Amino acid sequence: MTRSFDTFRADVVRRLYEVTRRVSSSADLAEVLHEIAQGVVEGLGYGVAAISRLEGDTLVMAAVAGDDVDLDDLIGRRTPAENVLGREFSIADHWGILRFVPHDRLPPDQIESLWVPDLEVSDDPNAWHPLDALYAPLYSSTGELLGNMAVDLPPENKIPNQEQRELLEMFVVQAGLALENAQRRDMLSRQVRLGEALKQLALLAGRVELQDALRDAAEALYASLPVVQVTVRCFADNVDDHEDRAVGTPHPARASEETVGALRADLVRLATEGIHRPRAFSVRDPDFGGFTAAPNLREQANRDGWTHGLVTPVGVDREVLGYLVMLRDDSMPRFEPEEVDAVHEAGRELGRLVRDVRLRRTERRLLAEMRELDRYKGELIATISHELKTPLTSIIGHTELLEEAGVQPTSVSAISRNAARLDRLVTNLLNYSRIQGRGELQRVPLDLRESCHAAMEMLKIQAQTGGVELSLLESDTPVRVLADAEELPRVIDNLCSNAVKYTPPGGRVEVSLHCNEGMAEVRVSDTGLGISSQDQVHLFSAFHRSTNPQALTIPGTGLGLAISRTIAELHGGDIVVESELGKGSVFTLRVPLTEGV
Repeated sequence: MTRSFDTFRADVVRRLYEVTRRVSSSADLAEVLHEIAQGVVEGLGYGVAAISRLEGDTLVMAAVAGDDVDLDDLIGRRTPAENVLGREFSIADHWGILRFVPHDRLPPDQIESLWVPDLEVSDDPNAWHPLDALYAPLYSSTGELLGNMAVDLPPENKIPNQEQRELLEMFVVQAGLALENAQRRDMLSRQVRLGEALKQLALLAGRVELQDALRDAAEALYASLPVVQVTVRCFADNVDDHEDRAVGTPHPARASEETVGALRADLVRLATEGIHRPRAFSVRDPDFGGFTAAPNLREQANRDGWTHGLVTPVGVDREVLGYLVMLRDDSMPRFEPEEVDAVHEAGRELGRLVRDVRLRRTERRLLAEMRELDRYKGELIATISHELKTPLTSIIGHTELLEEAGVQPTSVSAISRNAARLDRLVTNLLNYSRIQGRGELQRVPLDLRESCHAAMEMLKIQAQTGGVELSLLESDTPVRVLADAEELPRVIDNLCSNAVKYTPPGGRVEVSLHCNEGMAEVRVSDTGLGISSQDQVHLFSAFHRSTNPQALTIPGTGLGLAISRTIAELHGGDIVVESELGKGSVFTLRVPLTEGV
């Protein structure tokens, strides 16, 4: 050596300091690794230094320094990790963290794949042999294997002594730290990208068009992960989607029907076994991830140029609604655990998206069908009621003529009574049909005291005949509302009439009128039959009749309360009920007061 040892050591320390500073501050891994390799060559005197990064089961050359090597030929070179970290390390001498493989231990089949320097073989036992190999596995601070450093042509072409090994180990440690820092940065970057992608998937909730939602999801995932292709497929449901919906980025989805069918069968089988995690597959894997579609996938890989990927079910719980496929080529690493987790979560988010879109479409379809049925029902009721009204009017008129002529057989009275009952039914049907199709009301100022008085007057004879006490507690001041002068009084009449009708002799019906928080309230209470909690659920449904046998003996259409609540709601109000079987009921009509009252 031409330099003194102290000068040499000082130069090494300065270069090591610079390397340490770069490792701590630089985000460019390739630049830092090259600096370390260059430091080993220029600072320690080795002819060649090469640093490889472990990606899955492959060592990828990341940095090379030396005058006698072709950098373009070596950078990016991929070597199965087992060849170095397994076979060669198993026959190596352990020099601390270094691994020395003497030339006489190398298996013949490995010599062909090695870079061999142009160096004469010497008889000196300390001389470096062209086939000698010196490696250093690169570890993180937690002991995780991250890569490998290989050096050749040591100083003076001699096998390194103890001090030279210790100096080399310092650079090895820095290379491990550089890879660890890069790994952490990559992991953080991936987590940020994946988090953003999952956020975008979650924001797709509420989308109406499934095809657009799937396309946006595929684009978000493609932007967040280093992949060559993302494909999302949603299987047909034979209701709204009679064919599969599939999107791909950057290339269209182009799997054959046979491949899709086999993948679907595999995913459904795995789901029934409780396996919902993404499945990895690779062209290097003999059984291609255990998929029955392996031959088709292998053919597609050869055609499109990808080498490995992930497939995860798109679904909810154990229901498989489709699948998500992420593909990579040979230049890309295996999927990291956090990437697999993100793809798994993406499949679940897409499952919820597909389910929600289909549920909303089903709701819209059912709602449209219900509206159409309701419209048809209204038209049917109106048509039949009008057709019945004319002959009923004739029957009632002729019955009245017979009674006026003095014809008094029992049958005439029965005809008159039942015709009147049928007339009330038809009238209620016509009212129900009319109010269901009514959008606007003819509103005028109305004092509800007058409506309550009119109801009392109408029911006075009926209450006396039935032995029911009827009373009105009214407000001292006008209770004015903007209301349809025909429709709203009909509600008060109906509530009061029901109270009297379902209250036995000796009972009491009390009607009260007052104002409460901007609302006019007509409260009708009785001591009648009462209504069970079961019947109250359907009380305001059209054609509903009580399940109480005693109430069923009293004639009724089951339309009065349905009509009344509809009218109340058209006025911006409501009807509420409080009742207990056998103890009576309280019905309260609430409508807004006129402004300023």
